[in-house]
Amino acid sequence: MGEKILVSACLLGKNCRYNGTNKRNEKVIELLKDKEIVEICPEVEGGLPTPREPATRRGDKVITNFTRRDITSFFKIGALKAVQKAQFFGVKKAFLKSKSPSCGENGLTAEKLKKMGIEIKWF
Repeated sequence: MGEKILVSACLLGKNCRYNGTNKRNEKVIELLKDKEIVEICPEVEGGLPTPREPATRRGDKVITNFTRRDITSFFKIGALKAVQKAQFFGVKKAFLKSKSPSCGENGLTAEKLKKMGIEIKWF
């Protein structure tokens, strides 16, 4: 197999987004055709249900948009699991969902992966 890429599950068509949908991206799928995919959804892997209340990162915390619940611990667990997968599989690149409180440009998971030196492309 080819290079291993960590990929947000929603970009692959998994219905794991907060609203129960996906963000299947044909460009991502085309770019991955000769790669080995290491799929992640840090929010689900961190213990959050699908569907779930949308949330926003506010500094070091992640807060739900309507009930204002602090769900940072779920995001931290999901980020840790993504880091562990990346280490286990020797991943050097990640294709992540932009504008997500976990995978997005300012997301908790993306932050941890960047600190590991993983090259990230957002879609």
